[in-house]
Amino acid sequence: MLYFYKSISPHAIENLNKYLDYFFAQLFANAHPVYDHAHYIEADFNNIVDEYTEQIDNKLEAIFNAYVTLPPNEKLIVHNVYHTNSNILGICNMTVIPIKYTGLPPAIRVQIKSLYDNLWGDNKILGYTQVVNKCGTLKAHFNTFRETNEYSVCPFCGMDCLLCEHDDGRDDYDHYLPKSIYPFITVNFANLFPMCHNCNSKSKGQIDTPFIPATTTQRPLYYPLDNTIADHKINLGIQSANTDLDNPNTWTLHIDCEPAANNLKMESWKQVFNIESRYKATISKESKIWKGWILKKHTTLCKKNGVSYQAFYEDASETFEDYFNIDKGILMKTFYDFILNDPNCENNLNGVI
Repeated sequence: MLYFYKSISPHAIENLNKYLDYFFAQLFANAHPVYDHAHYIEADFNNIVDEYTEQIDNKLEAIFNAYVTLPPNEKLIVHNVYHTNSNILGICNMTVIPIKYTGLPPAIRVQIKSLYDNLWGDNKILGYTQVVNKCGTLKAHFNTFRETNEYSVCPFCGMDCLLCEHDDGRDDYDHYLPKSIYPFITVNFANLFPMCHNCNSKSKGQIDTPFIPATTTQRPLYYPLDNTIADHKINLGIQSANTDLDNPNTWTLHIDCEPAANNLKMESWKQVFNIESRYKATISKESKIWKGWILKKHTTLCKKNGVSYQAFYEDASETFEDYFNIDKGILMKTFYDFILNDPNCENNLNGVI
């Protein structure tokens, strides 16, 4: 990915996951032989559980009843799935292997899925009045998140700008590990990130991100909150025999990363978000317009105002340096670099690019 988000944790919206953490911690500790609120429900969660008996209380009790009848080895499996899948950073770095719903004991699988399928979304438990009173809204979380994370473009593609805290709406929150595949991560905000619509719905969708498609081979992933990678950068370069890029099949887009040790994470990012195809399609579509901009800038500065070519070159090269705040800025910069670094650029600009 192009840059990493800054965390805003702790935030009130994480309370729902915290309440569930408490329930499962008590369950795994065998706190009491009978399901009751005194032993299994955090005090702050009681009003919510009492208010939404069918949606929450009955589902927690069903999980309890299924769990206590499991043999010890299957109880251990549920415990391991819970703690493994909560370690999103470890999954991305391949220090742990995520476990799918099919890895849960069949006797408890349906009960867990029934609860977690009903948690996410403004019209589900996360949006219920009593839950909002304790956790706030997704919009409130989004506003704080965008205030803290000031870059404008989606970090997963750099092509579309995210909405900001002043907009009426908000961008989609993506489950980086899909909630439909992995238990217990539905309202874990270590796994939830604002993402542009094209990345979330059209490119990534329900891709099983931790694994190479159609295999059981785990792959490393960039973790969207990992700000420990020093000097992280994605580099793009166009390789073409001429400046006609209208047909994406006639030229090459080179993509690499810094530090090079993260090359496998970069390859996963490219595949999950269909980066190369999207980038090439956009560059091919926009290249004539972008050529026109360069030619117009050269005409205005050099031919009309007598500015030196070197001054024009420096000005044009800096146009998209702030590409994290410009729609498609990283692609515009890549195209400008391709044109301006052509040894024949000055001669071309005095004729036709």
